[in-house]
Amino acid sequence: MKKSILYSELLKSPDDAPVFISKKLEPNFLPYAYSLGLFPWTSNPVTWWCPSPRMVLYPDEVRIQKSIKKALKSYEIKLDFNFNSLIKHCALRKKTWISQEFIEVYTQLFEQNLAHSVEVYEDDVLIGGLYGLIIGKMFFGESMISLKKDTSKVALIKLCEILKPYDFLIDCQVPNEHLKFMGAKEMIKKDFLKILENKVSLESGFKNFKNLL
Repeated sequence: MKKSILYSELLKSPDDAPVFISKKLEPNFLPYAYSLGLFPWTSNPVTWWCPSPRMVLYPDEVRIQKSIKKALKSYEIKLDFNFNSLIKHCALRKKTWISQEFIEVYTQLFEQNLAHSVEVYEDDVLIGGLYGLIIGKMFFGESMISLKKDTSKVALIKLCEILKPYDFLIDCQVPNEHLKFMGAKEMIKKDFLKILENKVSLESGFKNFKNLL
């Protein structure tokens, strides 16, 4: 089935409920699902969502607070350095959808150069970061973690700095106040899917995410 037809079908899907449910994650299906506007939100079973409104962030609109400028200069940023450690830290939070299955599948996607991480270090110790998927000119954010104050903000700001020259859009999935404070905004499903269809069809503009720093 053509993607354009599937996009039109997704416009009819629930705004605040799963589109469908599957028993497990399939590594080969995940990138295709993201390119359609779907993402998995829970495990056992896996629920697939395409909410409206959607929260998105244009890299040139990220908000950099005065209080965080010192941290941006103090911490070391590494890309795709220790993806497995970062996702495991994200999974340790009290409220998380990241099961062992999610860790294994997204690690496979990392090995396929589809999943990527922005990691924040202090004295060679991982203190925060974020990870997601890159398809075309879309960065599909999955999770972020601060093991020290504001380090997830540092990771997001650095991600925006890195992607800004390449005309990317960052999918932040579900609206929340933290991301809105960082400059993200809400977008209705129809508009999001229209932009998404174009963005995922384009080349990223770079060969290796890890070498963008």
